This record gives sequence, C-alpha cells and structure tokens, in this order.
Amino acid sequence: MSKGKNMNRTEFLEMDPYSVSQADKESFYREQMKTMTEYHRKACTTYDDICNGLGEVAPYLPVSLFKDTDLKSVPDEKVIRKITSSGTTGQQVSRIYLDAETSAAQQRALCSITSDFIGSKRIPMLIIDSPDVLRDRSKFTARGAGILGFSMMASKRIYALDENMQIDYASLKEFEQLAQEGPTFAFGFTYMIWEYLYGGLKADAKAINLTGCHLIHGGGWKKLQDKMVSDEAFKQGLKEVCGIDSVSDYYGMAEQTGSIFMQCSEGHLHASNFSDISILNPEDFSVCPTGEWGLIALDSLLPESYPGHRLLTEDWGRILGEDDCPCGRKGKYFEISGRISKAEVRGCSDTFEGSGAAMDGGKEGALTILAGTYPTNESVRNTFDDTVMDFLGDLSDLLMRDPRYRQYPEVYALGFWCRRAHMEKIRSAYSGGRGGRGLTIHIAPSNMPTMFAYSWITSLLAGNPNIVRLSGRGSEITDAALTGINAVLCRPEYEELNRQNAFVSFPRGDAALEELSERAKARVIWGGNETVDHICSIPKGEDCIDVTFPDKYSVALFRLSDFSGMDDKELQHFAHLFYNDTYGADQNACSSPKTVFWLTDGKSDAEAIKDRWWNALAKEAAAYDLQPWIATEKYRILCRMYATQKNLGTVRRWGNRLYTVPVPNDGRKLTELEAKFGIFYEMEIETIENLLPYMGPAIQTIVSSGDDQQAIYKSIRSADCPGVDRVVAAGEALDFNTVWDRKDLVEILSCTSLNGTKHTRTE
Repeated sequence: MSKGKNMNRTEFLEMDPYSVSQADKESFYREQMKTMTEYHRKACTTYDDICNGLGEVAPYLPVSLFKDTDLKSVPDEKVIRKITSSGTTGQQVSRIYLDAETSAAQQRALCSITSDFIGSKRIPMLIIDSPDVLRDRSKFTARGAGILGFSMMASKRIYALDENMQIDYASLKEFEQLAQEGPTFAFGFTYMIWEYLYGGLKADAKAINLTGCHLIHGGGWKKLQDKMVSDEAFKQGLKEVCGIDSVSDYYGMAEQTGSIFMQCSEGHLHASNFSDISILNPEDFSVCPTGEWGLIALDSLLPESYPGHRLLTEDWGRILGEDDCPCGRKGKYFEISGRISKAEVRGCSDTFEGSGAAMDGGKEGALTILAGTYPTNESVRNTFDDTVMDFLGDLSDLLMRDPRYRQYPEVYALGFWCRRAHMEKIRSAYSGGRGGRGLTIHIAPSNMPTMFAYSWITSLLAGNPNIVRLSGRGSEITDAALTGINAVLCRPEYEELNRQNAFVSFPRGDAALEELSERAKARVIWGGNETVDHICSIPKGEDCIDVTFPDKYSVALFRLSDFSGMDDKELQHFAHLFYNDTYGADQNACSSPKTVFWLTDGKSDAEAIKDRWWNALAKEAAAYDLQPWIATEKYRILCRMYATQKNLGTVRRWGNRLYTVPVPNDGRKLTELEAKFGIFYEMEIETIENLLPYMGPAIQTIVSSGDDQQAIYKSIRSADCPGVDRVVAAGEALDFNTVWDRKDLVEILSCTSLNGTKHTRTE
C-alpha cells in the first residue's frame, strides 16, 4: 500500500516530511481539507459566514484577510500566543491566534523539515537578529516566531546583533570559534541579513570566517529586489564577507507558521507532507498546469486554532514538477518570482500619499515645479475671463485633435469637457460680475489621473491663480494631460496665465503645504475622510477657506420594466455605458455605483431579467484589465464583507471579473457595503419611496435606467433626503460639473468683483 493512504492525520504528520508521493498526498489532503473546513465552520462563526457567502465546500481565504479580521477557532482563554506578520511601517499586519496544540504542531513540523536539511542533532545556532525581538513571547511577529521555531534545533543560541541592530562582534567571534569546531547553522530574515550582517561587515571592512555554517533565511525579498539584489548576488556577498557557502532560502508566512517550503541543493522550493501548494489562474482561480505562472495557494494540516488551512497568497509562482527533483525529495517543487506587483487604484480615496520620483521640471527648494511658474503671480481675474475661455478652447483643440493625446480616453474626455461650446454653456448659467477669491491650492486624488485638471479649470473659470499639488509618483495619463496643459500655457498669448498658475509636487509631510496655505485664499481638497480631515487640520491663512470632497457612495436605480423592453443590442449598449461608469474608474470613484436597486414594478420574471442584465455586463467586463493584484484584492473585499455584514446572499461570480451579492431590504447603511473592481450589491424595492431611507448624506450619484432623472431627483429633494447630488443616465456618472456634491465651485471660489455687482447663478 502506498505511503499516506488510509492513515489518520496524526500518523501522516509523523512520517518523514518528503516521503509521500504527490498522488497519495493529494488523495489524503482532499478529505483532510473538507474535514478541517467543517471543524473550523463549527468553531468560528465568522469563517462559517464567509463559507456560506462564497458557496464553496472548502474555499481559500485571502491571506490579507487576517490583517483586518480576527479569525479564531478556539475560545480566548485557550489562546497562548498571537503572531503578527512582519509588515513595514504603517502597514496593517496579520493577527494569528495560537493555542498550545497548534503552536506545538507548528514547532514539530518546523523541526522535522529543518532536520531533513541540517540533520536531527542539535547544533549551535547564530541568530541574525536582536534578542529584543523575543521580549514578549505571548505576542510577537513572524520574526520572533521564526527564531523561536528554529531555536528548537539549537544546542546553543548566539545573537549576531545588539539592541541597536549593530553587529555584536564579541558574540560573532564566539560563534566563529564554534563553527570551526563542528557543524553549525544560522537563521535570519533575508533583508536583515543583507542590511545588518553583510552591510555591517562591509562598512566596517571586517571579515568573519563562518565556513561550514548552513544559513537558513526567508522573507524580505521584495526589499532586496527593490535594491536590485538577486539570489546569486546575495549568496556571493555572504560568501565574500563571512565564508558561508551553504544557503537554503525558504518560503513561508506568519499565517501558516511551521509548514515552510525549504530550498534544496538544486535551488527548488519543496512542499513537505505538512502542506501543499497549488497555482491558480487570477482570471477565475482555476488550477494552472505545471510550468504555468499564477497565484500561489497553500494547504496546511497544522492550523487548528484558526481557519488558516487553505490560503490564497499574493505571491506569484509556478510548479516545476513533482516527485522527480534530483535532490530525491517527493512531492511538488516550485519557484516564486515574488509578490505580485500592484498598480495604483483609481478613485478618490488616495490623495496625499508620498511623492517618489517627480517628473522633469525645475526645482525650488523642496518643491518640484512640473509646469507653470512658481512663485506664482497671485493677481485675480474676472470670472469667465476671455483669456481663460480662449485658453480652454485651445487646450480642448489640442487634446482632441493631437494623436498623442487621443490615445488616452481620459485625456480626450478632458478635452471634450473644456471645449468652447461647453465652457460657454457653463458661462451662460451665471450672471453678474465677480472675480477670483485669490490663490487657490488644489490637493487632487493621485489615483484619478485627470481630476487635478477639472479642479484647476473650475478655479480658473472662477478667476483664481492656482497651485496644483500632484503626486510625484505620476502616471502616464496624468503626464499626458499635464504635457498638453503646459504646451498651451507656454504659448506667448498665455504668458500671464502661465505666471499665475503652477503645477508642483513636494515631499511627503505637512511643511510644504503649510507654507503654501499661509498665502492661500482657498484650498480644494479631494480624498478619503481621514485624508481630508488631516489636510484641514494643517494651519492656513486667516481668510482661507477649505472646499472639501470626502468619501461618497453612489448607487444605481434600475427598473425591471426598462430592461424587459430592451432588445439585445440596446441592452448591450446600456451595459457598455454602465461599464464605463464603474469599471472605468475601478469602481472606486465617488460617483461609480456600488449598489443596484431593482425597482420591481410587480414583475414576476425579475430573476430572468436580472440574469440577462448581469450577463450583458459580464460580457463588457471581458475588456477589463484584471491584473493579478486586483483579483486578490477584490476577493479579499468580498470575504471581508461576508465576515462583517450579516444576511448577505450567496455571491454569484463570472470568473473574477464580476461579482454580484444579494442584499435584503433591511435599511442598512449602504456605505458599509464596500465594492471595487466589479463587485455589485443588489436589492429589490417596490417603489421609489423604498429608496429614500437609504439616501443618507454620503450618497452622491444615482445612475438611472430610464429617462426620468429629473423626476427622481425632485422626489428625493422633496423628501428632504440629506444625500444625492445628482441623478444621471448611464454613461454620465463620471462626467464632471462645476457644481459637485451640491457645491457650486465657481460661486464658492469667487467673490463680488470691484464694481460691486452681486453675482448669482441662474437655474
């Protein structure tokens, strides 16, 4: 009988860690994962809610879920240790709760795996860290857990670094002597070894002889990749400064401590009996064939105190083979290329992040000038000044006609918005004479690449000189828009306008903004609630006003009768427009709908109509750039919603491009239903009146399926609902207007002109 078959879990875990063939292992794991899932569902109600929502027998949990959700399968009194992942400063960290049994099982697994590489005899251990990391053993990071686990293999433990993370040469010399006398091993986290041991020895021009010492290291590769340090360079550098030539990298994480994947002499990472690995396609989380790159998903037999037995990671890898590695170990062996890269999320949630590399431009102190002139001429103009109107007309012509800009839909849309006819239409809505308020500072979201331009143009129309803060990270779309703006500003006829406006970036922190705010008459701030509150707290001039646009939430109101009357072509066109409203900004814009209200109108075939609609939207979503990090983040949001929101229906999924979640009509706060990247909550209502209780102050836009937008808006206003800025047709959700969140920006950013004529806006 093959090894592993007909064994119980305890017997299986006591076998040699690489002795079971992959076929036997998979047969065993298939049943064990079901059994462990059933156990955790009974023991952890939050996990049970997630499983119910996902509608799967044994789902993977996104590893990032442990950063914002407490998941325990044992009562609090049985928790003996809480492990946190080693996040960088400012990052949330995972929280893993261990009872005595799980902790012991993890330590036994770690010893079993390590023994297969360095032998079972206890030998001296060099810990390339500071002893301070283990100060509180009831609560420590993955660093501490790793040190504690590997220390089980040590006959003696010596720390290479002191409490200041400096090399302790006395201790290092002591270990050097032990290394000459017999076998030893060293352990540390990859980045710390390179930064503090290698870097310290290099800087001090000192060498140490640790030849024969076997180094085990893991974690922190992203920081080294950022520094362009390869695996080969890492090994070569250590050999140069301390003679270590036997090195085993390992792959592991706090969320599955103990069941690590060690690197063999062939350079392959191996799955032991304690865990298994699969590679998933980010399109639909289907299993990839051997040799194909994808997302790493992990199974482990060890976690009993928390539901961490099936995890979807944010790492990219591929299976190289199984049972046939030249090193002789059975099971799967694989390689990883690191953490999946993240692009910037579009939307209004990220405003005042750090700068990074700025675009080309002149510098003035800590401030980088990207376009325009700094210091600016702070003189004001009349509202809708003729020079400004001419400038915007010329900018529109350039952005709409020059092929360099037409390749960017957002930049082309900006050009279309500021065309002469549209600017004249806006001007005609105002009467009377007003002038600019004064120097206006704009803090626009870095992840809505042309939002800075709309904010700036509106202030220009109001007659103001401006300083626009842009993220130093930049983006291709932002750069294109700014290049076009700069090209027109630099024309001789707009020399004075050029002097009155500046586009800048400056380092993270409040100092630069505080200096600018002393002179400003207005600050226009877009972003999440915390960002807006923080910037508003930065001191400003006595007569400076803040115009803020914090978090908002938008919905759709669809009549079933509107959809039943559409033929396939009309329905697909409507789906295309709605796709632009939502996926066009990663569903992260404040005006992108997240919840769909279905007005039933007494229709008996509601499910068939909704099914037809979602299939049409799924067809449009095929064009969406579903990057791997988006797939994992979208899945995390979905799981988190099931963990935190009660009574949500089971999700329906079209791969990872479209998720729909039924929500009962129970009066809940819509803003608690988080959605990005194509997650839609849907709720049935019988009348418009049923919609009104949900229209709180945070609700901004309603996208309607019919042609009665004005009637819906009047109904909401007459009901004195505190929310809803506008009701628009599909395809218009992202269209900008000078009146936003019911704030008339031209009116707010201007004042009565010198001739004393009161300025009013006509309806």
